[in-house]
Parts: sequence; C-alpha cells; structure tokens
Amino acid sequence: MTVCAACLRRLKKAETDFCAACRQELFDGTAVPAVLPFAPPATATEEQLQQLQQLRELTRQISVSGVQEKFSLRLAREAEEPHLALTARGGQYILKPVPPTRFRDVNELPANEHFTMQLARQVFKLPTAACAVLRFADGSPAYLTRRFDVQPNGLRLAQEDFAQLGGRTEQEHGDNYKYDFSHEEMARLIRQHLADSYVAELTYFFRLTLFNYLVSNGDAHLKNFSLYRQPGGEYGLTPGYDLLNTSLHVQGGNGLALDLFADDYETPSFVANAYLAYDDFLEFGIRIGLPISRVRRVLADMAGHEAATEKLLARSFLPPARQAAYAASLASRRQRLRCSLAGRVS
Repeated sequence: MTVCAACLRRLKKAETDFCAACRQELFDGTAVPAVLPFAPPATATEEQLQQLQQLRELTRQISVSGVQEKFSLRLAREAEEPHLALTARGGQYILKPVPPTRFRDVNELPANEHFTMQLARQVFKLPTAACAVLRFADGSPAYLTRRFDVQPNGLRLAQEDFAQLGGRTEQEHGDNYKYDFSHEEMARLIRQHLADSYVAELTYFFRLTLFNYLVSNGDAHLKNFSLYRQPGGEYGLTPGYDLLNTSLHVQGGNGLALDLFADDYETPSFVANAYLAYDDFLEFGIRIGLPISRVRRVLADMAGHEAATEKLLARSFLPPARQAAYAASLASRRQRLRCSLAGRVS
C-alpha cells in the first residue's frame, strides 16, 4: 500500500499501512496491520459464523442497506503481534464489512464511507471519528472507525442520539421514527440542551447538514446525530459519523434523510424548483438563529473547495468509475447550493 489506509496521504519508506499520525490516532501508536486476522462473514467457518452470530445480536444496523452489520473490535496487545480482535465487550472500534445486499456497487460501501469521512475532515474541516479501510485476507474491504465515546481507560462517555433527545421510539412513532422529524426541530433541541454554546454548536450543525446535502447522504437520520459529554465535562455535538454518499447505491430522495423545515414549510424556491437550493438553506440558517452574515459565509464555503476535493477523491479507494460518479454527484449539489431565485450567488 502506497497511501495511508486512514488519511490517504502517501506513506514514507519507513511506514507500513498507516502514517505515524494516523497510527497514533487510531491505535495509540501501536503497529497494527491493515489486513484483518479473521475471515469475512461471507467465507467464515462454521465456528467463526457462530461467533459472528453472537456478535450480531449485540451490534446495530444502518439503514442504507437495511442489513449492513457493525462488528465490535478491540485492540489485542497481549499477543506477540498486536492485532484487532472481535469482541462482545469492551469494544474500541466498529467494523463494517461489505454487507450481503443487492444494492448497486455494494462492494464500494467501505471506500465510499471512508472517502466521505475524510472529505468532511480534511477538506471541510468538520470533526469526524477516526477511520480507515482495512482488508480481509481474501482482499475484500471493510470500514473501520474508532469509537470516540470510549476513553483510553475503557470508560464510555455519556451519549444520547437525537431520537432519544426528541423522545422518538419505534413503539410510539412507528417504523419511520428515525425519519419523521426535521432539521429545524433538531436545532431546537440543540438550543434547549446546549444553551451556553448554542451559536457555535448550531454553526457546526448547519455545516454538517449542508455537508450531508452536498454528498447526497440520504441516511443521516436522527440516530446519526448525537450529543455527548466530552472528556473535559462539557456537552456538545459528537464528531460526524456514518457519513457516506448513498446516491451511489440507492435512488431517490432530496439529498437529506429528514425534512429541512418543521411544519411542512416550503420556500418559494422549493415550490418553484422541487429541490433544495441556496434559498432553502439561507432560510434554514436564519430560522435556527444564526446571523445572516455567518449563514452566507458557510454556504459559500460548503459550495467550494473543488480542487482539494478532486485531489482527495483521486487518492481514495473508490475505483475510477465510482470516483467519476461521486464527482458528478458533488457537481450537481454544488450547482444547487450556488443558485437562488434571484440568480446565481457565486
């Protein structure tokens, strides 16, 4: 491997799989190989499948595929060669292998999520969970992320997702409970729970919402946003996680999993165009309480960075055809974010 499995930067001669900075962030400096020491679910032995089945009962699923499993891993340092091991307790990492689904280009899901997370972090300077693309012995990819809610001593930080904060449950609100909400209502919860720092937190939330729209993340539902108690004791929004371009695998949607506005409100721009554009996000930023000058600056920033994005995309683990599809998706969203009923804004 000539690039870091995490940040995609070119490796130095003395580095293997990970650059020094990413090895520190992901594994506290421990030399861990990018090849996993156990079989993927599709080729596991009967004994391994029994272990995986037990782990399935303890892990969650994401809805982009409906079946994408998340396995819990820990860093096993007691062995002669430190490695990542499956575990039912004390997990420090989450692993997502390629799921058994018929969705389009499913083998590229790990590379898709990894690139999207790196795009958020490196180009748009959004805080995100540390992540990498690993390989099984047969060469099949898997997405790895380090849990930001687990401290070095193993204790977990208090964390609640927005389904919990909003009192949304499947029992009371039905199968669609994670989606039957709006970003405007989420912003109200931020102001309610983070009153002392709501301007900074709402700015981050606004940027993250715009990013999800830019990358066509149609899976950013209530459980993919959370508040947590940080190591210093203060509460805030968690780093971004579960970010990916769902349009590469599924059709439909307006680019966001949730409605932008509460109470079925629609801007004149949306009524005219039937898609979200500059005017919608300008109105949204104002409605959630951000200064209009800040809203305009954020909008301009999130619609830019073409050169940096293209450079990072070319180094990603996505094959050329999927890189082209991802680039086309971004170009379409940028065009919308730069257009207003009053004319182009940039």
